[in-house]
Amino acid sequence: MQPNSRESRIARRFCGASRPWKTIKLFSLPIALLSVAIASGCKPTQKSTQIPSAEVSNVEQAKPAVLITVSISPESRVKATAEELAMELDQGVWKDFLVEIDNAAGITAPLIIESEQILQSDADSSRERWLQFELKPNVALTGLRNEIRSLRLKSRDSGIRTAILNFNAGQGTQDLGFRSDVLVTFKVHEK
Repeated sequence: MQPNSRESRIARRFCGASRPWKTIKLFSLPIALLSVAIASGCKPTQKSTQIPSAEVSNVEQAKPAVLITVSISPESRVKATAEELAMELDQGVWKDFLVEIDNAAGITAPLIIESEQILQSDADSSRERWLQFELKPNVALTGLRNEIRSLRLKSRDSGIRTAILNFNAGQGTQDLGFRSDVLVTFKVHEK
């Protein structure tokens, strides 16, 4: 590099030295030390911006929990799994949950939920049917790989209640071996 060349002037202006390789050496040592520290599990010291635990619990209560994860395989087979969480409802009160959808097939049909425990009408008095639900948005899947839907549930009866929910995206998408069925148990508190 010529002493008065354009590269030399730029190096002196931005690097503060006539030999840029010295500047690179000066910066490479702290970067190497930082990367070793991070790889070993040590975090650089920074001012803590953590939210107090009381505020975190309020935020977690406001956000609906993921109740069910639905996976649609590339062969268009639907598989559903229930998440491990305390499932509680209040009798006659709607509660929101989330349904995560992993759509590997890119299906654009509506997601259908079926169950023998779903109430047919408000006048339905069958002991086996106790659950009402709303899936929002109740439109066809977009075909994107990952989607989230809101599932609102309401129980007519109190006590320990169990429902088998079947998920499918139209004819031929039910999985073999009943993997599209999910057994969910709720503790329903009286009003």
